Amino acid sequence: MIFVDTSAFLALVNEKDNNHVAAKQFLEEIKNGKIRVKKIITSDYIIDETLTRIRYSVGHKEAVEWGKDILASKVIEKIEIQREIFGLAWELFQTYEDKKLSFTDCTSFALMKKKGIEKVFSFDEDFARLGFVLIP
Repeated sequence: MIFVDTSAFLALVNEKDNNHVAAKQFLEEIKNGKIRVKKIITSDYIIDETLTRIRYSVGHKEAVEWGKDILASKVIEKIEIQREIFGLAWELFQTYEDKKLSFTDCTSFALMKKKGIEKVFSFDEDFARLGFVLIP
């Protein structure tokens, strides 16, 4: 299983993003079967954050197109952050005073821990700092 973070989605959409080429190559390797992934997961909080950031960095039209694609995707499992994960995220958020973590990141960390997901398609080093494996 692999979790997909906002930074990966943004890199795929925004050609000006420093990680655009790496993100596209990684996605192609998955499509071509060079990298095997059993399940691809993201959350409603990541979708929310990504839509907003695409809207501001690329444009409204692109955000709407991406939203339609991700919501219709049969490949990516979209998990809603429920009360239990929210509570775990709140605990993490309060615990890591020394790290500037967004609450959305904390929901991702909590979800990944709960589901036993170790790998994340992301360019956000905070995931690595908390013990997750960043890919590509």
